Amino acid sequence: MKITINNELTKNKELYFEEGFWTGKRTVKYDGVTLPKQRKNLYLYDNGQTTEYFEIIGNQLIGISIKLFGKNVEILRKLEWYEIVMSLLVFLPCILFGAIGGVFGGALGFTNLVIIRQVDKLYLKIIFSVEFLALAMLASYIFAVLILKIVFPYL
Repeated sequence: MKITINNELTKNKELYFEEGFWTGKRTVKYDGVTLPKQRKNLYLYDNGQTTEYFEIIGNQLIGISIKLFGKNVEILRKLEWYEIVMSLLVFLPCILFGAIGGVFGGALGFTNLVIIRQVDKLYLKIIFSVEFLALAMLASYIFAVLILKIVFPYL
């Protein structure tokens, strides 16, 4: 995830934020300067005249904001309650198929969460969630039946 912000909150200078999906490694640049990491979520900006700490608050699931110059800059918005419910509705029915269903439901539930965060219209969020639910249930069912056929060939 790569996000660039340039507005009044960043003093009209470019704030660049990048977080690796698999590793979680974060890179923060402000005004073209890569900020060194001081602690877990604390980065130091030092341009010779000004020294400021930038604190990253949150993660990809609950939303990310950076506290800089006494202001909070929202990088990734927080999830709404209905978005979380829609993604849980993709995951929960798949548990009926055991571990295989849990894997498919979890993967597609998380994918649903990432995609519907980017969509603005509620009816599109519902359509995406129903499609992911159908895909997760179908994949769980097919793989569960295939594994049962392999383990118990005479059923």
